[in-house]
Amino acid sequence: MSKSKLTLYIDIDEVIAKFLDKLCSEYNYKYNKNIKISDIKTWSLNTYMDGDKAFEIINSSGFFGSLEPIEGSIETIKKLVNDDRYEVFIISSPSNEHSVFEKYKWIMGYLPFFDVNNLILVGNKGELLSRLDSDNSLLFDDCPEYIRKFNGVSVVMNREYNRELIVGVDCDYRVSGWDEFYGVVRWIDNQNLPDNK
Repeated sequence: MSKSKLTLYIDIDEVIAKFLDKLCSEYNYKYNKNIKISDIKTWSLNTYMDGDKAFEIINSSGFFGSLEPIEGSIETIKKLVNDDRYEVFIISSPSNEHSVFEKYKWIMGYLPFFDVNNLILVGNKGELLSRLDSDNSLLFDDCPEYIRKFNGVSVVMNREYNRELIVGVDCDYRVSGWDEFYGVVRWIDNQNLPDNK
């Protein structure tokens, strides 16, 4: 009997694309600040930036379309997509009408090999993740809320603002980059996945 495919759900912002690099750069330039990504130690941006000003930047036309890919993301996703042991979905929660279109275009531009039928852009990502079939599935994300709501195997992209997530309690794995993530996927693929955490 053949083994079922491992289903991978992969986030965009701060997992595939450099969201905070762009936000900090534009915010610092526009408001003469010097906020570094390493300064951001909690999920809420309001602690570090004026929330209205930050969201004005995030909600502006062109913001999401101009994000740079995180090192190793494109190459690793290509390997995973081309490997018939995996079914790869990209899942993100657009914040406005611009980001829906721009995230779609970004994926088409940077990941032309990716089947856009597997692109999930959803307003209530947490609710969807909590309802997904967790059998033989894995989520790669940076958001504490989403990691906690997913019932399959969870892999968190290591960031200062998600250090509250404890491996073995809140998440299954913590990785610092795409090489590590690929290693986790390959290791999990060679194990018997638990039905749930």
